[in-house]
Amino acid sequence: MKKVLIILFVFAQVYTYGQFSFTDLSGNTIADGSTLTYETANSESAKLKFLVTNVGTNPIDVRIKCTGITGGNGVGFQLCYGGLCHDNVVTGVDYPDYQFILNAGENNGNFDYFVNNFVSSTPINFQFQVYSLDTTGFPTGQAVSFTYRYDSTLGLNSFENLTSMGINIENTNVKSDFKFNSTQSGNLSIFNLNGQLIKEYKFSEGSQNLGLSELSSAIYVANFSTTEGKTSSVKLIKN
Repeated sequence: MKKVLIILFVFAQVYTYGQFSFTDLSGNTIADGSTLTYETANSESAKLKFLVTNVGTNPIDVRIKCTGITGGNGVGFQLCYGGLCHDNVVTGVDYPDYQFILNAGENNGNFDYFVNNFVSSTPINFQFQVYSLDTTGFPTGQAVSFTYRYDSTLGLNSFENLTSMGINIENTNVKSDFKFNSTQSGNLSIFNLNGQLIKEYKFSEGSQNLGLSELSSAIYVANFSTTEGKTSSVKLIKN
C-alpha cells in the first residue's frame, strides 16, 4: 500500500507542477507536433510571438530547447525569451541557461518571439521543445514540441519549383476539388496556417483530383514531396 501511495503522490506532483499553456499572442494554442511555416525572413511577419503561461498552482521553471535544425545551421535565427535575445540558436542548448520562474497565473510577457533572419533559397526547419521543471530542477513531464519552418518557395517562385518537379497546378482557389497533374508519384500534405496536418494524399503519375469540400473556408498550405526527394509548397484558398 505504501508503494502505491508513493507512486500516486509522485504522479500528483508531476501533474500539479506540469501545467503551462503555450500560445501565440492571439491566444491560439501552439499544439504539440505543430509545424508553423513562414515564407519571409528578417521581417515582422516572420516573427512567432508567443506566451508561456503558468496555469497551475505552483511555480515552474520553463525552458526552451532547440532539438534539431535541418537545411541550415541556426546562424541568424533569433530567439528572445527569459530576458535575453539570442541571435543564433544551437541544437541541444536550453534558452535561457538559468532558472526562469513563472509563478501561478504568470506569463513571460508579450515581447518574446522566434524569428529566422537568414535568407535561403531552400527550406529550413528549426525544431524546438518548450518544457518545464519544478523549482528544484526536476522535470514535470509536460513538454510541447513544434517546428518553425522557413520556406521561401511559398512565395512567387512556388509554381516554378513545382513545375521543375513535374507538377502542374490547375487551381489554387478551391471550391470542391484541388486539381493538378504530375509526371511522377509522390505525397501531398495539407496543413492549416497553425501548422496542423489536415489531410494526406498519395498520388501517382497523371491527372489528380483531391476532394477538399469538407474543409472550412480558409487558407491552407499544400506541401508536395516526390519519390526523388524534392519538396515544394503552395498556398490554397478554400472557398
